[in-house]
Amino acid sequence: MRFVALIVFLVLGGCASQGPQTKAPVPAFAEKVEPVSLDLFVPLADDPYASYVQPLLRNLGREPFYQLINGKRLDRGYVYSHQIQESDPKKTVFAFRSKDGGDSGYITTGSGNQAIANAFFIQNEQVGAAYALVLKRIKICLVTQSKGLPEYREQRWYFPDAPGYFECTGLTNKNIFKLGTGLPSVLGPYYEEKDTILVFRQFSELQQVVQSLKQQFPYLKVPVIHIR
Repeated sequence: MRFVALIVFLVLGGCASQGPQTKAPVPAFAEKVEPVSLDLFVPLADDPYASYVQPLLRNLGREPFYQLINGKRLDRGYVYSHQIQESDPKKTVFAFRSKDGGDSGYITTGSGNQAIANAFFIQNEQVGAAYALVLKRIKICLVTQSKGLPEYREQRWYFPDAPGYFECTGLTNKNIFKLGTGLPSVLGPYYEEKDTILVFRQFSELQQVVQSLKQQFPYLKVPVIHIR
């Protein structure tokens, strides 16, 4: 009996001396930013809606990291109508009508002379893996609830008296991405405050938007990235 009691004491003592077990720390999701080259020879649809407006709205209206409202409104509550023809080489306008017929919407894209497009592969814990398009000196405005459409005459644009609710890119930290997504700060030094930044899950969609922008604004510069 003494021998059995001694064995029990040693076993219990050994268990008590081990103490609580701790789990190994889970490694953090590594942040990554890498420049990506763009191919401007991908075939595009002749229709600007299919080549530019549709992928742009699909991105702005459905990705959860944007806090824009008009992207969802135009994507779900409006129907594309036509491109407003004009002779302004620095702005394009695409018109919409609401499904209930009550008002109009439109997308304007404005460009400066030194417009530049760069693409990056990005990765962070909040968004995962995606592709960022950084547009310098390009501004996109989404407009809903307008009581008319803009007109271009006498070398300037005229907007209706009730021009609607505007949301424009630029000032990216303040009005494009939701807080907590790590966007666009994951890009680090590769962006500036007034850049237009779009984030795509599919690189082919980003490339399509860039090529369409190049058709709208032929002077848009798309640097070739040589990755070692």
